[in-house]
Amino acid sequence: MSLRHAFDEPRPFPGQDPWIVAHDGALLLVQATRRDGRIVVKRFRDLAHMERNHETVVWAPGRHSSHRRQLWAPELHHIEGRWYLYYAAGDGRPGSHRTYALVADDPLGPYRELGPVGDRNHDVWAIDLTVFTCDGRLYALWSGWEGPDDRFPQNLYLAPMADPWTINGERRRISRPEHDWETSVAAVNEGPQVIQHPASGRLFVLYAADASWTQAYKTGLLEWTGGDLADAGSWRKQPDPFFSGGGHACVVDTPAGSHLVYHRKLGSDPGWADREIRSVPFAWTEDGSPVVDGHAARGRGDGGRGDRLAGPAFGDGRGLISA
Repeated sequence: MSLRHAFDEPRPFPGQDPWIVAHDGALLLVQATRRDGRIVVKRFRDLAHMERNHETVVWAPGRHSSHRRQLWAPELHHIEGRWYLYYAAGDGRPGSHRTYALVADDPLGPYRELGPVGDRNHDVWAIDLTVFTCDGRLYALWSGWEGPDDRFPQNLYLAPMADPWTINGERRRISRPEHDWETSVAAVNEGPQVIQHPASGRLFVLYAADASWTQAYKTGLLEWTGGDLADAGSWRKQPDPFFSGGGHACVVDTPAGSHLVYHRKLGSDPGWADREIRSVPFAWTEDGSPVVDGHAARGRGDGGRGDRLAGPAFGDGRGLISA
């Protein structure tokens, strides 16, 4: 191998819960850093050179904030000309995590805090919130507990939104861990991401399943079959894992093509310190199904290698949001 080719090979990039958007000729990765005590945006040229990034601290909770500990899984969405940053945080006590929103006119800030985002009738543990639109209506989708002290299972909940920081309807559970591959270590559904085929309109949710602190972490797939989005009966869950090499994925469109970006755990010992961000190309079938390794999604894992999953392109970082 030549020195040039060795230098150009993608390097392992430590990180977790990746969310990347394309903006102004570059890619922006938003991450929680410094022992999950602040949120940064890392700007880089392309996915093959993530390590060559310029980092900007965009948010650090104040010393007296009630939710300044364990900032998790930030996401950045461009909605109606403004940038909204969603993240989960708590006060250090078990079960204290809730989702919060920030807003700015530029993805690098400065950001202003908007407060908690949640169903006031179910004020319980809630993380990994994402937003999307369907038929012109804005929705929130996140992972949470049914009750205040449940811990497990972690389910996926959906609710309509009045605006990008206000939920104005009761949450409804659309997925719970039910298969052996979702519960082998811990009964977890989390990290939901909405993807949609641009021509057929088929709507899917990629989600992470099982224990994130182990190599059992994997990716499942839901498909909306029509009807009420908030009705669990309107969603069909693929009975086998969509991908077995990692989870908590996002999708980004680049000049080199569309890619699915996810993280996987490297070592066999339980823990979160050794996670790596990876990316793979995306394609759709003609009928609008997501593709894994050249085949339509049929529960084909990759044997744990974590190098063959793809998803659709959201282009300018708006996800499914209509600007």
